[in-house]
Amino acid sequence: MDGSNTMKGPEANILGKYRLIAELGHGGMAEVYLAVVQGPAGFNKLVVIKQIRPQLATDPEFLSMFLDEARLAARLSHPNVVQTNEVGQEGDRYFIAMEYLEGQPLNRVLHRIGRDGGLTLSMHLRIIIDMLTGLHHAHELTDFDGTPLNVVHRDVTPHNVFVTYDGQVKVVDFGIAKAMNSSAETRLGVVKGKVAYMAPEQARGERVDRRADIFSAGVMLWEAATGRRLWKGIPDLTVLHRLINGDIPSPRDIDPDVPEGLEKIVMKSLALRREDRYSTAVEQATALEELLDSMNDKTTLREVGRLVAKHFEENRQKIKSIVETQLKVVKSLPTTEFQAISLPQLDNPGAASGPMSQVDRAATTGETKSNPATTSAPEVNRAATSSPTALTASTPSMHSASQPAAPAKRGMIGAIALIAAAAIGAGIWFVTRPQPPPPTVATATPPAGKVEISINVSPPNAKVLLDGKPLERNPFVGKFERDGATHMIQAEAPGYGTRSRDVTFDRDLTIEMALVPQAAAPATAPPPTTASAATSEPTKDKPTKVIIVAPPTATEDPTKTGGTKKPNRPIDEKNPYQ
Repeated sequence: MDGSNTMKGPEANILGKYRLIAELGHGGMAEVYLAVVQGPAGFNKLVVIKQIRPQLATDPEFLSMFLDEARLAARLSHPNVVQTNEVGQEGDRYFIAMEYLEGQPLNRVLHRIGRDGGLTLSMHLRIIIDMLTGLHHAHELTDFDGTPLNVVHRDVTPHNVFVTYDGQVKVVDFGIAKAMNSSAETRLGVVKGKVAYMAPEQARGERVDRRADIFSAGVMLWEAATGRRLWKGIPDLTVLHRLINGDIPSPRDIDPDVPEGLEKIVMKSLALRREDRYSTAVEQATALEELLDSMNDKTTLREVGRLVAKHFEENRQKIKSIVETQLKVVKSLPTTEFQAISLPQLDNPGAASGPMSQVDRAATTGETKSNPATTSAPEVNRAATSSPTALTASTPSMHSASQPAAPAKRGMIGAIALIAAAAIGAGIWFVTRPQPPPPTVATATPPAGKVEISINVSPPNAKVLLDGKPLERNPFVGKFERDGATHMIQAEAPGYGTRSRDVTFDRDLTIEMALVPQAAAPATAPPPTTASAATSEPTKDKPTKVIIVAPPTATEDPTKTGGTKKPNRPIDEKNPYQ
């Protein structure tokens, strides 16, 4: 299957006033491009274009989802939220044009810098404060008549927080955000978001409000306080079980040096009952500001920006060279001959091994929506986010990251791809100075060949769709091109909740899904079991197996002592509900 733009020829590179100059990524639902708007006197404005995949533009459900995201994004206008410039249509092509930003997602900042690299706890908290300010703007959004839209982001993670080189913090990717007036209704029992940052009510598939985002921010605060991942080395099913039971360790149990005031803020944010959490994101941010004031902390985000710019200078310069070369080509070729290129992958030498040394590969457990912005190892040509790997107990902590980082499995896409992969980007870039000699640009291509995809869904009468198109049978086994792209698998059956999963066609995959009967997921009380996605880290020679099932009655928890508990009844792995 070809994950790239299905349109061929010069018309594929023109979208209204935008000229597409590079493909940054693609997922199950959308394609992301870097584009330029040209003007007189050598004026060039770079933007990021997110376009619904042409084959899905005729599907009313997918088009509705895309336009819901577009309408919401267009209403958001705040310094701490990525700016949408335009929602447009060119023929049967629908797109969102967003600002282009120079910087890095927070997960990469933590990966590259960490505590030992100079990112202090105060800096980390300042980033989260600005993130909360942006979230509060989204939460408070109203319709034109003043009716609250009750927006919930539902995917607040380090992947979706962007730090620019001048110290701005932006919340990005409202792709699975929910507003009250969305035309696509989320069905009960459908879990959206990443398990590692998910609120208990979100894990249960219940309706959520802004306090689910406050819980997710609480997980980020826990990780900032302790310098490690909250659910490091714990299987997804166990995480879900502990989430819905409120079994979360306090930061001072992990690190006694965590300030007591910070621990109180963290644990209030992570309260099991949403009524016990902060009621608004700005209230949560105010508590953090008061804590930093009491510590007489004078850290500024400008310092954070300088630190990020210092550690990513090489990546920044490589990307600038690539883009300037493309802009030069745009000027020299007529529209009928110009073709958009794919950005090459860039090396990531000497990345510091930090507490979150695998955060950009592993922070995303559970269902992940297609996000073409994180195109490296990974949310993440979202390839990586779609096949997340759990952190192991051997992952070094942020405070003791002394060993050299293992070579990345995939090269690191530079700032532009990262921005776009999050489906974002910012600013005007004037290219009027003399151009440097163009560097040799090598386009990254996935390994040739095919992958075998096996899908088995319970109940047997379930309908299975791949990128919105029904598969001919269940179970299904088929071979597809090893395109390295992200594809969406969806399963549905009468009387059952729908399940969906993003997977990457870069290796053989075996996917087993057990749909939850709708009666098992009431909105008023927690169900006895919760569905999730458990993925095992693939090896080079072995196929990946992705299982989406309900958690057993008891499961092994590597953080608990006393060995593995035995389930009190035999479980049919293919259908645990029988």
